[in-house]
Amino acid sequence: MTAITSLVRRYPQATFWVIAWSTFFFGYYMYLRSGSELWQLLILGPFVGGALVTAVVDGRSGLKSYFGRIVRWRVPIKWYAVAILLPLLLRLCAFGLTVLSGAETVSNPQWDWGAIAFDAVLVFFIIALGEEPGIRGFSLLRFMRGYSALLASLIVGVLHAIWHLPLYLSGDEPVLNILIVLAGAIVNTWLFKNTGGSVLLNMIMHTSVNLWVGIFNPMVSGAGAGQQVIWMVVMYVAAAVILVAATGPNLTRREETVLQPVGTV
Repeated sequence: MTAITSLVRRYPQATFWVIAWSTFFFGYYMYLRSGSELWQLLILGPFVGGALVTAVVDGRSGLKSYFGRIVRWRVPIKWYAVAILLPLLLRLCAFGLTVLSGAETVSNPQWDWGAIAFDAVLVFFIIALGEEPGIRGFSLLRFMRGYSALLASLIVGVLHAIWHLPLYLSGDEPVLNILIVLAGAIVNTWLFKNTGGSVLLNMIMHTSVNLWVGIFNPMVSGAGAGQQVIWMVVMYVAAAVILVAATGPNLTRREETVLQPVGTV
């Protein structure tokens, strides 16, 4: 056993997050410097980091479980509806509250539906695939072995928010999105546990979240854009609070099976 292997086995979470942060920070910096979109492929760092650390710590059986969660599609159809429609419901509520707050709306918003569909595909196969397997299927799963699902969610939410720092500092994402990441971590854990640990469903929800951004953002202008962000924070925090109140710190009332290895789809 080499010194590096020993270190990874002793500190799997720290190793994973160092890989996740460093690859994205470096990739985003190089993207800003060069303008080349190819650097943003380093968003795949959490996915690759989760696989590498799993291979070192858990071996072949661990990798089978890691990749098995990504393609675990045999879950009740209602959870597909939740993954797709819950982000839409939160967006609709936030948009409605934005309008009621007196925000200026765009009378004739323009959408490029082809571009929106293409972006959704890119989000699923690059952004969601890059983040969810490592963040949910590796880090969250391991934290839940020692902490309640709620506490594990908040820890992962903080670490994931740190991962987003380049986007906040550059202005590509509003800083208030930190609260959406934290509340969203609870929502994602709830989905993850109720689907038996299906990372695929988290990827679908991630794609849905980004999809509705491209549809609803063009419908407000000026100060309304900032108001909509505030209402989105309110809606995500409210959703997280409701889930915790309804399910308790374990975020599910179902029998605990999510922590078991998943070698099949």
